[in-house]
Amino acid sequence: MTRPALRPCLQRFRRDRRGVALVEFALIFPMLILLYFGGYEVCRMTATYRKLTDTTVEVANVTAQYNSVSGSDVATIFAATSQIMAPYPTASLSMVLSEVTTDANSVATVTWSQAYNGATALVAGSAVTMPAGLAAPSSNYILVQASYSYTPTVGTAFIASVPMTSSIYIIPRNSPSIPYTG
Repeated sequence: MTRPALRPCLQRFRRDRRGVALVEFALIFPMLILLYFGGYEVCRMTATYRKLTDTTVEVANVTAQYNSVSGSDVATIFAATSQIMAPYPTASLSMVLSEVTTDANSVATVTWSQAYNGATALVAGSAVTMPAGLAAPSSNYILVQASYSYTPTVGTAFIASVPMTSSIYIIPRNSPSIPYTG
C-alpha cells in the first residue's frame, strides 16, 4: 500500500466502533467476577460470624437458667450448637463454658469450666480478666468463649481460614451460682 491509501484505511478504522463494547467487557469482566465473589464471601463470612455470636449468647442464656449443671446437661447444651449454627458446619467450632466468681474485691477466678470440640477448659481457680466495669463484688457469672475457623467457599487458594472468636458474660438467673455436679 502506498502512503495515501493508508490514510483512509486508518481513518475508517478509527471511526469503526463495532466490537468496542466486547473489548471493554473483556477488560472489565475479571474485575466484575472478583467483585461478585468477594462480595459473596464477605456476606457469607458476616453471616457465619453472626451465627457464632448467636450460638455464644444462646449457650450462655440456656446455662444461666439452670440451678446446677451436670456433665450430661453440659453435653446437651453443647449439642444444641449444631442447630444454632445451621446451615454452617460445626466441625471447626470450639467452646468453653465456665462459671466465674468474683471476691469482695471484684477479683474474678474460675469456679468450673468445661470444653467442647477440642477447646481447652479454663483451670479452676485461675484468674480471669473481666471487662472494665462488669465485675461486681461477690458475684457469679457464666462465661462462654467460642472460636470458629471460617474457610472461604471461593478462593481458598488465595485466602486462608479466618479465625473468629466470641465471648459473653451473663449472670445466673434462677440462683446466685450454678454449681457443676460432674
